[in-house]
Amino acid sequence: MQKKKKWNPSKKRELRAAYLFTIPSFVGFLVFVFIPIIWVIIISFQKYNVFTTATTFVGWDNYRQILTNSRSLVALKNTLWYTVLCALGNTGMGLILAVLVDDVLPHKLSVFFRSIYFFPSLVGLTFVAIIWQAFFQTDAGVINYYLTRIGIAKIGWLSSQTFSKISVLILDIWKNMGMSMLLILAGLQNVDRGIIEAAEIDGASAFQRFLKVIIPLASPQIFFVMIMNVTGALRIYESISVLTNGGPGDSSRSLVMLIAEKGFTSFDYGAASALSVLLLILISIVTFIQFVGSRKWVHYE
Repeated sequence: MQKKKKWNPSKKRELRAAYLFTIPSFVGFLVFVFIPIIWVIIISFQKYNVFTTATTFVGWDNYRQILTNSRSLVALKNTLWYTVLCALGNTGMGLILAVLVDDVLPHKLSVFFRSIYFFPSLVGLTFVAIIWQAFFQTDAGVINYYLTRIGIAKIGWLSSQTFSKISVLILDIWKNMGMSMLLILAGLQNVDRGIIEAAEIDGASAFQRFLKVIIPLASPQIFFVMIMNVTGALRIYESISVLTNGGPGDSSRSLVMLIAEKGFTSFDYGAASALSVLLLILISIVTFIQFVGSRKWVHYE
């Protein structure tokens, strides 16, 4: 008969302390994440009156309504567009800047430029969006002023259905690529310089060293940055709200903007909850695909 494992008093105290330290996080997750998610899922199957709190079970009607609504489909397409291009732009630019700061620029200059690239991440997004809104003005904007100076016609950055999303993309990359650079740079600084020097001695070009040595060795940090940028792009809201307010029409509106409109303008909590559940499912699917795909290119050793 197997004897029960005896715990010495010090181990019991450590275990008790560990539980005490984790309780606040667990309670916070339970109160502010888990319970609201369950509540939203329940409301998504109901017609909810926010003023009287009266509810009527409607089954899948809220989901059928948003999946057949043109505005919801446009918002979904825009969100996927932002997700792909913002994530690739932020991660790609962050990687390029990290390599420049780590390997190309002299040390004194690298510290200076690292601070410059990271500074936009410290400024509130709403304030940044207001400044860029002035830059993007068709007639009085700085960007169009310099475009006309080199012979290019003025662009309706905020009034064109095509360029409204591009203006949001430019702002998002400018704002967030510094954080991506800093996180990837932390991985690059842990790369063994002996491996890079050995590849250089073997005749590998700078591009080959970057592609075959640097990226595989820094792939865990790149993967983390990609996850962060993808989930951030799926939840994009403030920059669109300030720059274009989702317009012109719904050309730049995201799912989060539509959720806020349904919930806090139309007070249609059932539809807003259904959209929130769909967004949660979309984030879960995209994250799952990323983790499955990472097995082929992320190297932890």
